[in-house]
Amino acid sequence: MSRRSIVRGGLGVAAGLAAVPLAARAGGAAELVADLGPDGRTLSRGDTGRYVKAWQHSLANHGYWCGTADGTFGHLTQQATWAVQKQNGLAKDGVVGPLTRNALSHGPLPRPVGGSGARVEVHLKKQLLLVVSGGKTQRVFNTSTGNGEYYWLRGKRYRATTPTGTWNVYSSYSGGWQNGDLGRMWRPMYYNSGWAVHGSESIPTYPASHGCSRLSTAAMDLLWSTGAMYVGSRVVIATGA
Repeated sequence: MSRRSIVRGGLGVAAGLAAVPLAARAGGAAELVADLGPDGRTLSRGDTGRYVKAWQHSLANHGYWCGTADGTFGHLTQQATWAVQKQNGLAKDGVVGPLTRNALSHGPLPRPVGGSGARVEVHLKKQLLLVVSGGKTQRVFNTSTGNGEYYWLRGKRYRATTPTGTWNVYSSYSGGWQNGDLGRMWRPMYYNSGWAVHGSESIPTYPASHGCSRLSTAAMDLLWSTGAMYVGSRVVIATGA
């Protein structure tokens, strides 16, 4: 469980600028443009409508998973927007303005560090989780890892860190919430002793866990359903770019 609350940052965008159309991606396929209108409007959690739906389509087309494009700026759209902002060094406020739209359009996806093949990578510096296939990033998620603070467990003092290295998932729990000494985890995939990738109800923009890599419960379900993680699959924890 988080010992800090989520603090929503400032706007982090230059309001009033002209909307930046999203470029077509590989293969020349046309892409739905997230045109937010001539008044320089921004989007944030709680907004609804066609502009939100356009943004959701654009996120998905660029590899930032946000669930179903339903026109409602909810938890998953906020998570994906944070991931875009993290990757591109912007204010992590979850607000979609010209800088964030331009970053999604023109900014590169995070580069994998683990070589060829399929795996999940956690990049600690930017707090991002990547799904990698064929040595290329396919999907990007906001994640939250060990916060570096000390805590006590069964009379012993530990530090909440997420060690770097390469492992394989050795155990998993598919039945929903699993309760443990440090809180509950949604469908965890264990890869290194007690460290796991798991779903959570709190995935802020900063490191906040006891050491595991948190995702939204919906994102964790996606990793299960798509076979991105399974017992035996590879997990790379790295500093990242």
